[in-house]
Amino acid sequence: MHSVGWQGRHDAVLGRLSRAIPRAVGDVRVNQTCPRVVSDLQPDLVVINEDERTVRIVDVAVPFENRSLALVEAGNHKVNKYASLAEKYREKGYEVSLDAFILGALGSWDRANEGVLKHLRVSPRYARVMRRLMVSDVIRWSRDIYVTHVTGHQQ
Repeated sequence: MHSVGWQGRHDAVLGRLSRAIPRAVGDVRVNQTCPRVVSDLQPDLVVINEDERTVRIVDVAVPFENRSLALVEAGNHKVNKYASLAEKYREKGYEVSLDAFILGALGSWDRANEGVLKHLRVSPRYARVMRRLMVSDVIRWSRDIYVTHVTGHQQ
């Protein structure tokens, strides 16, 4: 029953992030298998720029814990999960960045997200606005998950 809320919370963050990437950065793929390599992995976000021969792989996570250690652990898990995919692109001559984009379930913002936004060339001005919107989305979805848990009724 809670999976609808968890997925909605995750997708709210992913949607805002994917829409913030300028088109000039490259071909943005959301929740798709990766082109040009054989892999069953399907990261949340892959941005490929053929002209620059760059690939940016980003996976979103919203861990239940809000402590900084939990955010770091979630990020490490995501990076380790997609390391083999990044290596396949490197073998084909691409410059690859592999990042996790992490927000805690109660709105904690992982400072490493700032570097991800820079890699994706999200404007600093919009990044400030987007940060607030994402935190608000996460808190709203977490509230819905909690109310569903307590009442047993889907929000």
